[in-house]
Amino acid sequence: MIRNKRWFLIASLVMVVALIAGGCGTPAPAPPPADTPAPGETPAPTTPPEATPVPPEPTAREIKNPDAMIIATIGEPDSLDPSYEYDTASYAVVYNVYETLVWWERENYDVYVPLLAEEMPEISDDGTTWNFKVREGIKFHEGGDLTPEDIAYSYWRTMIQDRAGGPSWVVLEPLTGYQAMEDIAEEMGDEAACEFVKSSVTFDNDAMTITFHLPVAFAPMMDILASGWGVAMDMSWVAELGGWDGDCATWRDYNDPEDVESVLYNVMNGTGPYMFDHWTPAEELVLVRNDDYWLTEPLWEGGPSGPAVIERAVWKYMDEWGTRYAMFEAGDADIVFVPRQYSTQADELVYDQWDAFDMSDPSKMTVLNEGGIARSFVNLGTVGTADVFFNQGVQIEGGNDYIGSGELDGSGIPPDFFADEHNRKAFNYCFDIDTFIEEAYLGEGLRRSGPIIEGMLGYDPSLVGMYPYDLAKCEEEFKLAMDGEVWDTGFFFIISYNSGNDQRRTAAEIIEAGVESVNPLFNISVLDVPWPTYLDIMVGGRLPLFIIGWHEDYHHPHNWVVPYMASYGTFSAWQYFPQEVYDRYDEAIAACLAIPLAEAEACYQGVQAMAMEDAIDIFMVQPAGRHYEQDWVQGYYYNPAYPSAMWAYRFSKGY
Repeated sequence: MIRNKRWFLIASLVMVVALIAGGCGTPAPAPPPADTPAPGETPAPTTPPEATPVPPEPTAREIKNPDAMIIATIGEPDSLDPSYEYDTASYAVVYNVYETLVWWERENYDVYVPLLAEEMPEISDDGTTWNFKVREGIKFHEGGDLTPEDIAYSYWRTMIQDRAGGPSWVVLEPLTGYQAMEDIAEEMGDEAACEFVKSSVTFDNDAMTITFHLPVAFAPMMDILASGWGVAMDMSWVAELGGWDGDCATWRDYNDPEDVESVLYNVMNGTGPYMFDHWTPAEELVLVRNDDYWLTEPLWEGGPSGPAVIERAVWKYMDEWGTRYAMFEAGDADIVFVPRQYSTQADELVYDQWDAFDMSDPSKMTVLNEGGIARSFVNLGTVGTADVFFNQGVQIEGGNDYIGSGELDGSGIPPDFFADEHNRKAFNYCFDIDTFIEEAYLGEGLRRSGPIIEGMLGYDPSLVGMYPYDLAKCEEEFKLAMDGEVWDTGFFFIISYNSGNDQRRTAAEIIEAGVESVNPLFNISVLDVPWPTYLDIMVGGRLPLFIIGWHEDYHHPHNWVVPYMASYGTFSAWQYFPQEVYDRYDEAIAACLAIPLAEAEACYQGVQAMAMEDAIDIFMVQPAGRHYEQDWVQGYYYNPAYPSAMWAYRFSKGY
């Protein structure tokens, strides 16, 4: 993976918190108030802390599996290691077992409450020192006592592990000013690099404090602290399993592991309301209630406390929609993942449908079916997207069937096929975006215009129509590609998607249909593979193009341009841009980060325009969200920062 050498202009970085509101109809969440707080200061709530439900009156039924909350979904975890996982399927499990210093207050994605911390942090005037007092008396599930050292170790471990395509950059960047351990080691040497990382998070077990030392103020820091890559892990327990023990002499042995190489791949030991029970790959994952859960007072008014009401949290993994539907219809699943194109079928089971999450306003509720058994929420604001990414340097070591022959001979494509901008632009013009949004999302989504989402500073609506569906322009670009050889010779390759994700299947099939329609010599096959396999071949750079979504780590344009464009970006690093392209993007991204955010709109719009003009991806859709649950499910609320609806601690069952 190509990495940046140093966080550009770090010494001049000055940041303020400022999130820009979107226009009417945006599916992005509501912005914070105009009077923006200082870094770390808790703003006033943007929504009431507790809505007053106005329950409908469905016919009460016998509640199935009253002691379990069961979600029927697709895509099992890639890993249960909090320092490794970087996908929503994994994080959806992790955040039920492990805990962070702070957490989001109910549905407010921009308001925080202390969790493992006793109170909100003391922050220095310059925003570079964050000091937390850690609660006493908390135990890990395996019996160890939580100490500030455990929390500090958890951050160190995430930074030193730094696996390819993983989440480490999210904490490395604000805490060290670097994006990769390799960069620090190259500059300082191995042991000094580790000691430098450890100096960024210090602890005092006697005083029960943990302190973060930032090189410069970083506005989204509170959001990062609430997210999943600083969850508390038991240092001694990890070491006993054979994991890193915190010794700087050995950190290299634990850097950039494969998923199964982590000792935490399929075991868990947190402080949260649920404990790990078992994971049967491709079938189910089960957590059980922690009867000794430490929380005795609600984190917010009306919130849960004490041991969870529900004894077991169960994920049932089933790729086929019909199987999930039958399970939901029978009442054997409490929550179900519904691909948007099947929403009309799922709606046949719904009694009350709510427009967005607002159960305080009866006018927001519509009775869909008098005999319905389920409840749904629609038009939920999202901070996620779905896009197509072109790989400009497909990896072929050991052979690669995804690009056929590997040559431009009519039976394959060369590894650098998408390094030609005419090929990338042709695929953009050949993609029927309106049909995709209508078929895959029932029209419930906005067309994209580059990495930055609608409703955030840097978004530029004027870029939306840069590549309309136009087969004549598609043909024109293909005739220019590779000096005309593409049009005259033809090609073949495979588009893959993860099994059960029908939106991605639909995108692949629309690409296939559009491209094949302009030239009979063009041939594409569509293939589904299991989610862990899909992740592996994406990270390995083996797919000529891949279809995936991004859910932000923190609410800031930097967390959108980096994964899509930077040399160290999550997706862009798998796309193998030429080095001169990475250099141009990295410099532009760093320049924007060095400008106070309130003044950076033009800068981020310029970066957005680069991505569109270079056609690095097919920017598809920012969808609105939906949620389906049985009418006996109690406790749901919507927070766009959550990776999944399945934060089981809040749920109960009843009428």
